[in-house]
Amino acid sequence: MISANVLFVTWDGPQVSYLESLYLPVFKGLAQRGHALHILQFTWGDKLQRAGIKAACETAGCSYRSVPILRRPVAVGSLITALFGSSHVRREIAQHNIDIVMPRSTLPALATTLALRRNPEVGLLFDADGLPHDERVDFDSWSAQGLAYRLLRDMEASAVRRADRVLTRSKKAIDILIARAGAGTSAGKFQVVGNGRDTNKFKPALEIQRTAVRSELGIDDSAPVLAYAGSMGDQYCVPEMLEFFRLVRSRRDDAQLLLLTGSPDEAERSVNGFVDLRSHCHIRRVSPDDVPRYLGACDLGLALRRPSFSMQAVAPIKLGEYLLCGIPVLTTRTIGDTNELVPDEVGHSLDTMSPEALEAAADWFVRVVLPNSEVFKKRCRNVGLRNFGLAATVDAYANAIETIKSGR
Repeated sequence: MISANVLFVTWDGPQVSYLESLYLPVFKGLAQRGHALHILQFTWGDKLQRAGIKAACETAGCSYRSVPILRRPVAVGSLITALFGSSHVRREIAQHNIDIVMPRSTLPALATTLALRRNPEVGLLFDADGLPHDERVDFDSWSAQGLAYRLLRDMEASAVRRADRVLTRSKKAIDILIARAGAGTSAGKFQVVGNGRDTNKFKPALEIQRTAVRSELGIDDSAPVLAYAGSMGDQYCVPEMLEFFRLVRSRRDDAQLLLLTGSPDEAERSVNGFVDLRSHCHIRRVSPDDVPRYLGACDLGLALRRPSFSMQAVAPIKLGEYLLCGIPVLTTRTIGDTNELVPDEVGHSLDTMSPEALEAAADWFVRVVLPNSEVFKKRCRNVGLRNFGLAATVDAYANAIETIKSGR
């Protein structure tokens, strides 16, 4: 067995829990294969939040250290943090005898590539994880001609060229990153990895568990419940999601909507714009470990995304969570590899979010899904196991790590 000491470098705000919910389960699986994971997190989370993350990492068998991100001025502060962050990367390399550094996204990659100038023997596994700077152009009013965007694009391309292996979340992302990195960039260094979930945690709920959660929320056992788990914001089509919920309620006036999000205040503001729906929406901020319990009480998972250039490179985490819990999904076409991963037998995909398309989706849910809930539950679980299991994701990361280690 080829074992390696791997340093994971990440950059996270306090409102997201990707490290705990997405990566730590993968790192536990890698540890079982003999790989030791160490975590360096750049964050502006407060002391209490960082202490909680550290405890979760240590429980998973990973060392953890955090570095504060300068927030003022935002763009310059982030760049300065990344530039000086190289010293923190070098310190971790020396302290833990690191073989491979795995930065997630561009600013951690900048800190890493600078650090590796003094440590050329250390491998670089770049977890590109989407096209985050293009998302800023698509959804945050950045200019594609602006200095910040062009600098970050150049840093991203440089990391791709320097990396021994590059991980993406979709096949289309590979084509885009190769084109940006330029001639001579080998397609062989790229590998698609999924956002696998623990199939022992994300699973269909027993009837007694489903009833208990609904009782906690004040929802009747017979009421259709729609679920949304994730961030809020324009790219997640919240107005369209609420309009779809309104159309479902026009067919089933007992229908309810459960919103599980790390941004409950933003969810409240969005829901308050739909006065007739407010009393039928249940907003909760729950720990990652509690998400499966709530999803198990629902009948449909909502995974709408606004189609754009950047969305070609994403892999919505919630798709696997919904399907493994046995609930069908409402999705948007052309989002990453969703078309391949979510067949028609377990979901309904929208080409547009026109009133007519949303009406058809509401009809599908009420007339097709609800009367055949047990059939859908089995189908969804099977597709979830096939396409979104944690084991396959661990395999993909292990393959990338072992390929780099054996090559060096």
